Amino acid sequence: MISRSMKRWAACLAAVACATAVAQTPKNGGVLIYATGIDAQTLDPQFVTDIPTFRVVRYIYEPLTQQDESGKITPALAVSWTLSNDKKTWTFKLRPNVKFHDGTPFNAAAVKFTFDRLVDKATGSPRASTLAAVSEVKVVDDMTVAIVTKEPFAPLLSQLSAYNASIMSPTQVKNVGMDVRKAPSGTGPFKFKSWQPGEKIILTRNDDYWGGKPHLEGLEIRAVPEDSARVLQLLGGEVDVISGVPTVMLKRLESTPAVKVMRKTGYRTIYLGMNVSMPPFNDLRVRQAVAYAINKPALVSGVLSGVGTLGGSYESPVIENSAQDLKPYPYDKAKARELLKEAGLPNGFSADFYVPTGLYTMDRPLGEAIQAQLAEVGIKANIKAPDTSAYLTTLAEQKAQMFLGGKGSPTGDMDFTQTLSNGSKGRMNHFKFNSPTVDKLIAEQRVAVDPDSRKKLLHDLQAQVYKELPHFTLYYEDQLFATRAKVHDVDVYVNEFVSFERAWKE
Repeated sequence: MISRSMKRWAACLAAVACATAVAQTPKNGGVLIYATGIDAQTLDPQFVTDIPTFRVVRYIYEPLTQQDESGKITPALAVSWTLSNDKKTWTFKLRPNVKFHDGTPFNAAAVKFTFDRLVDKATGSPRASTLAAVSEVKVVDDMTVAIVTKEPFAPLLSQLSAYNASIMSPTQVKNVGMDVRKAPSGTGPFKFKSWQPGEKIILTRNDDYWGGKPHLEGLEIRAVPEDSARVLQLLGGEVDVISGVPTVMLKRLESTPAVKVMRKTGYRTIYLGMNVSMPPFNDLRVRQAVAYAINKPALVSGVLSGVGTLGGSYESPVIENSAQDLKPYPYDKAKARELLKEAGLPNGFSADFYVPTGLYTMDRPLGEAIQAQLAEVGIKANIKAPDTSAYLTTLAEQKAQMFLGGKGSPTGDMDFTQTLSNGSKGRMNHFKFNSPTVDKLIAEQRVAVDPDSRKKLLHDLQAQVYKELPHFTLYYEDQLFATRAKVHDVDVYVNEFVSFERAWKE
């Protein structure tokens, strides 16, 4: 059945006619209105755990290193670095003449303050493990900082590029305390102005930005949970950019002159997770049965209209050292029923199934399709769809029996996600997964400075997780954004960041 919303989309698409502008000199001025599926959860970078929030925070804050559009590590607030002979001390030269939005200077003391705060237990950051390998941060001089690791640590540069390692103004943090989550001060191209939770965030241009003043006067980031509403607002000219383009409308949007669609394979993996401490998912055979019961190609071709890539590894193929020799569990209902019978569940079972709405592309329709597929082998998945905050809290508290999840990599390095997701003490281990073999492999790859040695360890790690199955990959998500034709130079990165630093409007 075609919904009323889809009919409205089609009507709007048919009614819009606008010629795409030819290349021209960028213009200064104007506020870009960006509609996203959910509101930011916090503006404190040390507490960010989701991509929509990261996208907002990254306009305000910057790390020492950064990833370019392809994922390559490049200088940001650090202009250069050297590594000691024992491979444990990294010395960073900092970018001069940079100021925080509150007017105070960026320097080595600010770096040390930020990193000390991140790992301080009193802070309570869910991302403290970002710097778990670091033993000390030393101020060498005003514009030089040394980071000492406990042992050689291969992924340090990528870890420092994570949004959670963004440098904060010590003055602002000291003045407002934990209220910095709603009163941020960074060094980025845009400055915080206001936030109406659940509605919009207003940012203004940083005229003193070291990377060059942005063309835009500011950004208005709106929370618009409904896919149909975002599309209608784009077509009606109410917003300039939308994320989470519904795949059912992709072809029509691509053929609409008033709209430009941006599509890019990124780091994100969409998966089905199971809490291995909760019956019946404490039985490997049950987890395998669930994996066999899901028709993954049908999800991609049907719900996603072909926008997604199949694979067996937990890591996207654009992430270095992803083990793409691991194949998806095949769709086999008979095998699923056989495994359930072996596990003493010949009639199946019932389980709560947590599904987000507006967090990932077509997430609710995906959840409903999975629910229907599981029912065919006797598994009754009771969909729970709380708001985003409650959904993330339930996962963080390891209370979700089964859930549809998405995993990106803010660092572009596998260590980050494996340590947080699959390590027994990882803060993103929503599966309550505890494997001594996996923990050992995680530890070994971290100190493997030799690329070939590290690659083998990472492949072994992925294979072990695949075998023990706390989760399995449904597909790798293509990032989909759409803009009005009058909007130019919006950049989409593999780490799911969408940059407006160079953007401008006619």
